[in-house]
Amino acid sequence: MIAAAVTVALTLVLLAYSLGLRIAHILHARDLERLRARCWPIFAEATMHKTCDSQSDLRTLRHFSRIKLLREWCRFRALIRGEKGHAFKQLADDLALLPVARRLLRRRSTGRKLLALQALGFLRDRESLQSIEQLLRHPSVSISITAATALAHIDPKRAIPLIVPMIAKHRSWPRNQVGRILNIAGPAIVTGPLCDAIESSDPEEAAYLLQFYESAALIDMDSLIAKLLVSESDPRLLAAGLKSVRGHIPEVIIKRLAQHKVWYVRMQAARLLGRFGRREDYQILEPLLSDREWWVRYRAAQAITGLPFLGPNALRKLCDRQKDRFAQDMLRQALAEARLI
Repeated sequence: MIAAAVTVALTLVLLAYSLGLRIAHILHARDLERLRARCWPIFAEATMHKTCDSQSDLRTLRHFSRIKLLREWCRFRALIRGEKGHAFKQLADDLALLPVARRLLRRRSTGRKLLALQALGFLRDRESLQSIEQLLRHPSVSISITAATALAHIDPKRAIPLIVPMIAKHRSWPRNQVGRILNIAGPAIVTGPLCDAIESSDPEEAAYLLQFYESAALIDMDSLIAKLLVSESDPRLLAAGLKSVRGHIPEVIIKRLAQHKVWYVRMQAARLLGRFGRREDYQILEPLLSDREWWVRYRAAQAITGLPFLGPNALRKLCDRQKDRFAQDMLRQALAEARLI
């Protein structure tokens, strides 16, 4: 009897707890819906440089609702591009959201810190720079990458020299978010620190940093890559350099790397030659059709079928005169993929 009574009691407690959670969730959702109904129209008006009498309503929100208001402000602000962001920042100043964000930055809660970092970045709060910089080395990936994003918004000239050397050491930072940070700063600010970091890093880290070449100036990056392709011997760095080239690389460099002992360097060389599409590169590509590695043969065949000066008939004749069976099969596959046979 006692065991049965205890079981029934525990069941009722769990049922009451579940019911309480459900009620709390419904109340929270309704409260959030009312808040959005009040603030989003005002946010929309602020982006159009209009004033709104209802702003006084928002100023009277209770303290806990002002945190929710800050979260909604951040969500709306993330959708805004260009000059409209300035007017939206003015709205945050009118609503005294900056003190709320500064206070949340000191909280232990990860969620509150993330909200504060996002808000302070959008508000470009220079007074919080030192506190945010300390969070770059926070053990939480979400906090450190959000701190980096906030710094890029506040002062990119100061932030990028700090952030770039850390990118290769923070492999857990999402690459798309790192790219977004560098794009916030722009090529004029990113190019110098990125080139310096690549030149001063070990080959593995330099190869990782080369992934973000698109955020830097084309001429400077191609000049650096050309120098690396001549002076470096690490195959990882050579392959990353070939993959990152956007402009012109001397033919003698590509020819040498197309004969490299490591297969993925030869593969990247074949891909690059196909992108160039130069007549003189054909003599380098054809021997790669007989390479011992499948991926090298495949990229060489793709590059050849994409050459603008070789039409369908010339490509078919090239395929027929191949003495190596593997080269012939790979070229036929590339022709089929390009729907040329």
